[in-house]
Amino acid sequence: MKAILLNSGMGSRLKQYTKDAPKTLVELTDGQCILSKAMNILDKYDIEEYIITTGYKKDKLVEYIESKYDNNFTFIHNKYYDSTNYIKSMDYIDCNLDDDVLLMHGDLIFDSQVLDKIIKSESSSVIVDTTLDLPEKDFKAKLVDGYVKHINIDYFGSDAVSLQPLYKLTPNDWLKWKKMIRQYCSNGDDNVYAEEALNKLLADEVKLEAVDIKGYYCREIDTVEDLENYRETFK
Repeated sequence: MKAILLNSGMGSRLKQYTKDAPKTLVELTDGQCILSKAMNILDKYDIEEYIITTGYKKDKLVEYIESKYDNNFTFIHNKYYDSTNYIKSMDYIDCNLDDDVLLMHGDLIFDSQVLDKIIKSESSSVIVDTTLDLPEKDFKAKLVDGYVKHINIDYFGSDAVSLQPLYKLTPNDWLKWKKMIRQYCSNGDDNVYAEEALNKLLADEVKLEAVDIKGYYCREIDTVEDLENYRETFK
């Protein structure tokens, strides 16, 4: 298995916390940062290669990783990080990956049970939580018979559930998504969520199973409020 961590963004909504470092290195309450918290769990699994996209404060991120870990890391730099969304970073990744892909946003914090559930999934899948109220500004999924048929931050239908950007993808489904991303970026549509490209495939070409974590912790740290809520919860 290969793991892709998307870490190109500027994290501007975290304000002073990302003034001198990328979002994934923001410190938590227990002497850990967002990245180290994830790596503590990821390291328990047989992950052959970590593909890290970089952008804002690239050198600090690379220096931190190379000084702390001896895993097999490949860094993919998006020089347009300040004017594009992560769809552009994904476009730079080699599409011909010959193993299952674990794909996640680099600001994601999750319980070990969450990763265990999705890694054990035998098909392409993504994390949802049917116990949560629908978030106002984060991803929601249209859920039909256990499969995700649409992903958007603005979807509030009766079949909508909270979704977190933690995916497991078969090599074939990853390739399909990558090809659609290439089409978007070639047309100059590189400032949208990569899920817009994925939505084009969810009707017929890609079956994306919903892995319901039912209350286990899995959240993005996007804003100062997110960070403060996490620190208060786990202090």
